[in-house]
Amino acid sequence: MYAQKRAIENTHIVRERDRRRFRELLAVLALGVPVGAFLLIFTWQNLEVIRLGREATRLQSTRETLANTNKNLRLEIERLTSLAAVERKALSLGFAPTDASRIVLISPQPAQAGVTR
Repeated sequence: MYAQKRAIENTHIVRERDRRRFRELLAVLALGVPVGAFLLIFTWQNLEVIRLGREATRLQSTRETLANTNKNLRLEIERLTSLAAVERKALSLGFAPTDASRIVLISPQPAQAGVTR
């Protein structure tokens, strides 16, 4: 004779929650979440310090470059506005020195008392 396989009806069986395991899960989460958050913030802070250090180094080199450029430009201005350079440029443009006999000097007159303007 053949054995017949019967379906097991266990739809009405309800498994109780293990309260002890649930408390252990809560305890692990209560300890794990703050530790994980601390590690995440610590890592972010260290990466930010590294990024800001690189940025400071880059800005420092840019500042040095700009300071050198500024120094060179100031030297160029001094060279171009020196009296000898201006005189050479004026001569190359066709200007001639003024004859000393043609220069008229005017001295300021002292203010007259009682005269209003």
